[in-house]
Parts: sequence; structure tokens; C-alpha cells
Amino acid sequence: MKGLIRNNFYSMENNIKLSFIVALFLAVVSFFVKHDAFIQMIIAMQLFIFFVNTGTSLHADVVSKWNRFELTLPVRYNDIIKAKYISFAILILPGIFMGSITAVYACVTNGFSNVQSVLYGYEFGLTLSAATTGIMYPLMLKTGTEKNEMIMILSAIAASGLPVLLSAILAPLTGGPDMKHPLTGIVSAIVSVVIFTGSYFVSVKIYRHKEFS
Repeated sequence: MKGLIRNNFYSMENNIKLSFIVALFLAVVSFFVKHDAFIQMIIAMQLFIFFVNTGTSLHADVVSKWNRFELTLPVRYNDIIKAKYISFAILILPGIFMGSITAVYACVTNGFSNVQSVLYGYEFGLTLSAATTGIMYPLMLKTGTEKNEMIMILSAIAASGLPVLLSAILAPLTGGPDMKHPLTGIVSAIVSVVIFTGSYFVSVKIYRHKEFS
């Protein structure tokens, strides 16, 4: 399992380095931005930019033909997919770290009254990242990586619509549709994690079918 996880990060190594550079650039940009909406978006993007590498990992496996070789390893098929999802989950850590730079700066310069705004940035970033990966990975596993950019874009659009849908459903409890209401943010993050977790089981089923095809 550790070897599989290590290989996943090897395949994403260059892209993760690029993600750090982009996330650091966004952190620097936040030093010159005072508006809460921009701070929220920057934190969300700092989390999301690392999850984009999930598509890169699958594409790298196809190009290097690792996806065929791993079938011969003395590991269970669901462990191969589990290693992928553990790797994807670990990617949230550098996102949180880079986002914390923006969050700390926002709270120090704008006061701790800005905490709720910062939390929304994390909630939306987690929602976008987990839901996008949960939708994208099984689709790429099923259809292949030839159209991975299109699949990633469509998955991100669907994930972005999740808070909109939930804000409408929760309207009676939040005084009307409000994407930035704390309840909407919390529920959106929870639902996205459920989607991410559920997609693991879908991916395992797809992988088993591909193995016997």
C-alpha cells in the first residue's frame, strides 16, 4: 500500500511543485487584496489547485503503462484504488497549509471578525475539491484519459453547482437561498466528502470490470 501511495506522488511530483508555486502566488496576491470575496476565492483555489493533480495521476499511469503493470502486483484490486483515494485525500494538507497563509494574513490585517469569511473559503474549497475529484476520477477510469481536460471542467462545473443547489434546499432554514450561510457551507462540505467517499466504491467496481474486460 505504501509503495502504491509513493508511486502516486511520484507521478504527480512535477505538478505538485507547480501547484505550490501557483498557491504561493495566490498567497502573495492576497496581501494586496482587502475584499472578503477575493480572500474566500483565493483560499478556495489554493485548496483546489492541488486536487487538480488527481487527473494527472491517472493520465501518467496510462502513459507509463503502470496501470497494466500494477495488475500483476501481489495486492488486492481495491487496495490499488484505495491507495489512489488516500493519495488524493493527502493532497488537501498542502492546500490547507497554503490557504492558512492567506487566512492568517486576512485575520491579522482585517481583524478576527473576518474568521467566518475565511471559513467559507475553506468550506467552498473543500466542496469544490472533493466533489470534483469524486465525480471526475470514476469518469476518467471508465472512459479513459483522452478527454481528461473536458471531464475535469465538467466535473468542476457540477461541483460548483452543489452549493447553489443546497442553498436552495436549505432556504427555509437560512432565510432564503444563501450560499455563504454557515449552514450551507457546512452541509456542502459534508455532502462533497460523501460524494468523494462514495466514488471510491464506484471506482472499485469500474476497476474490477476493466480488469476482466
